[in-house]
Amino acid sequence: MTNKEKILELSWNTNDLLSQYVAIHDDVFKTSIRHIIPIPGIFKAIDFGEHVKKIENIIPELENCDKEIKSIVGDLTSDEREHIDLLSKYVGALVETVSRFKIVLGALYAKSQSFANSNYDWKNYKNDLAKYEVAVQSYMAFGGKLNDSFQKIK
Repeated sequence: MTNKEKILELSWNTNDLLSQYVAIHDDVFKTSIRHIIPIPGIFKAIDFGEHVKKIENIIPELENCDKEIKSIVGDLTSDEREHIDLLSKYVGALVETVSRFKIVLGALYAKSQSFANSNYDWKNYKNDLAKYEVAVQSYMAFGGKLNDSFQKIK
């Protein structure tokens, strides 16, 4: 496999992992009557536990992808080098984002299991959510540049 093929494969793998994360994010944060009023048998509650498990699987896959990105050496065009550098920064920012999301999900899951025994209050939630949103902005800032560089190398 050539470096270019490997770069393209890693780019697509990163996109697949992003899609998995975004699907979970959307399920948790989308506005829906089924989330506002989770009446058993009629409306479905958010399964935070299942989402935590999925996120826990995404993080090591992203970290592995980053290791593979950093292992690419050899003859690279300037466009390929630019893309690989951006991809590494993007994946790093995405790992940070997904890790922050895992913190929020884990706390919400604990709260959903034992409301009375949970010390996760609104203030903590808003603080964790603010950190998560900063991380989202970071990976999104790299995303536009990464898409542009991908168009140059494909």
